[in-house]
Amino acid sequence: MYTVPDFFRLVSQRAASIVQMDVAHCGGILTSKKIAAMAAVQDLLVSPHCSIGPVALAAALHFDMCTPNSMIQESFSEFDVPWRDKLVRGWNPLHGGVFELSDAPGLGLDIDQQVVAAHPYVRNSFPSLWDRKWSEHFTQNEREVPEKA
Repeated sequence: MYTVPDFFRLVSQRAASIVQMDVAHCGGILTSKKIAAMAAVQDLLVSPHCSIGPVALAAALHFDMCTPNSMIQESFSEFDVPWRDKLVRGWNPLHGGVFELSDAPGLGLDIDQQVVAAHPYVRNSFPSLWDRKWSEHFTQNEREVPEKA
């Protein structure tokens, strides 16, 4: 789900115990706050999804810190590209399993433009779930399954 009306239907029907919007995909911090407020009225928790990088994670963490019904923050940082830590200078929010925010202005990030230039955008770099590459890479092919004795 991406829109406020979609989340309104989910929350008003109490169709989930935990609402998991993506701050970067649903409209930003303000829209996420609206979704969280709708969830709070129904005594539901929120746990933002975040899988697209350090800027999105910084936005999600700022959202978490100012949202009383925020439960936990999902992050895929550990599974990202090896150059991720070089992309954002001097910023690693995870310390001993706990996220910490910088007190720097804005989202507290300093993007290294040289690292950005060294890794230009690649369209559809992650295969779709419906792409044959996905099933070949992430599932076992029937021909590879050993026969039972």
